[in-house]
Amino acid sequence: MHKKDDKPRALFLFPDGKLLGDNLVCSGISPSGLEGKYCPFSEGGRMPRPKPIDEASKLKLSQFGELAPPCAIEYLGSLEAWQRAGEVRYPKELGSLKVYKCRQMFLLVVPGLRED
Repeated sequence: MHKKDDKPRALFLFPDGKLLGDNLVCSGISPSGLEGKYCPFSEGGRMPRPKPIDEASKLKLSQFGELAPPCAIEYLGSLEAWQRAGEVRYPKELGSLKVYKCRQMFLLVVPGLRED
């Protein structure tokens, strides 16, 4: 399994305001949608490291060459702008991070991938 001191590669956003690391979500530990199995798009139960977007990418609304999770299918804007429309509030220091939708339809942010 993963070392407990590993930093999360991604934080998954849930409607109740909870944030879960990729080690819990991509491994299938939580939530139960993956039934305890690794996500088929993960790297050993972890989110794959971000890669530059290429022409073949299916990622919507992002720029060629930007870094993004290879398992993402859509870019939704910054967390700050995205959460303005809803009632859930996440920590303010995460506000500039980019929000993505993954192939499993979870929403996530990646530490270090900021809206500039």
